[in-house]
Amino acid sequence: MFPRIASLIVCTLLLLPREICACSVPVFRYALEHWAPDVYQGLVFHRGELSTENQALLKRHDGSETNRAPANLRLRAVNLDEAESEQWLPVWESLNQKELPWLLVRAEPKTGLNWIHFSLPFNEPSLQSLIDSPTRQAIAKRLEAGQSTVWVMLDSGNETADAEAETRLTDRLKYLQSVLKLPELSEADIANGLISIGAADLRLEFSSIRVSRNDPKERWFVESLLNSETDLKDLKEPMVFPIFGQGRALYALVGKGISSETIDNAAIFLTGSCSCEVKEQNPGVDLLMSADWVGLLRKQATAVVNNSTTNVPTAPAPQTAPETVTFSGSSATPADATTPTATPPRSKSLMLIPVLIVLAFAGWALIKSRN
Repeated sequence: MFPRIASLIVCTLLLLPREICACSVPVFRYALEHWAPDVYQGLVFHRGELSTENQALLKRHDGSETNRAPANLRLRAVNLDEAESEQWLPVWESLNQKELPWLLVRAEPKTGLNWIHFSLPFNEPSLQSLIDSPTRQAIAKRLEAGQSTVWVMLDSGNETADAEAETRLTDRLKYLQSVLKLPELSEADIANGLISIGAADLRLEFSSIRVSRNDPKERWFVESLLNSETDLKDLKEPMVFPIFGQGRALYALVGKGISSETIDNAAIFLTGSCSCEVKEQNPGVDLLMSADWVGLLRKQATAVVNNSTTNVPTAPAPQTAPETVTFSGSSATPADATTPTATPPRSKSLMLIPVLIVLAFAGWALIKSRN
């Protein structure tokens, strides 16, 4: 009898709403603290010995110095003159390249993003432009400063369409920032280390950045964005990518899809409670970026301690190019604005009622069976 009752209890718990197990930390913050970016794999094709400079470049990214690796990229050398490289010959030949050394970068197989790859000469300038750019530096600085999400708008080249898309985006973000509320952090989640800062230091703030597809400094960043989904490369419309966590692009809003509804959905998801703490079960693609996320979090935690001790607010991080719009919150509402709708959070105490009912019934049945 008792095993049956235990099974009933377990099944009932599994069928309860997911919110019972949800943590109170907003998605954007949980991602920043706990979702390490997926690593990109790079093959360095060469013949003979690499130059001293290229050997040093390879070593910085080969995974042997993980703590000092400047980006989520791991390289391995493939010497085409050696017998063990035979398995890679078809890959090399498929590139139709003659220049050596040459770098091929692809997404980690476990991500399932087989369509993401980059092919370029292997040297310091090329590799640096692959993993870093002014826009990516700006994104990292803003996330370090505590912003919730950086909305990157990729221009289409059509000035009218781009201007309209930017207006729709900036107006809606300004409105959302004035009406959205962050979930109330639970003391248990703070005590369990799910977040390293307190509620007073957690803020809801959006900003946007425009990027030209023709900017040579952003070539590989643009490629990263267009490679984040299989069908984006052929589209010639403005696109918006919400970037959060440790350089993760949620998904693309394209053309007329840059609307109040889609912006609302993305913003509500990112600022709502993290109902699923497993990164792979959430939407998004990790971008190739050079950023010290561990150091960033440590710096934020140190700033929180210093602020609580001195009670002096931290000066906002200076913002430089590229072109940007940052929102500091406003009660103003666009004329065509509609209030974003989302399922209201259910009280956890109310959601425990079914559990208590099942447990009471189980206890009653157990006593009855023994009598």
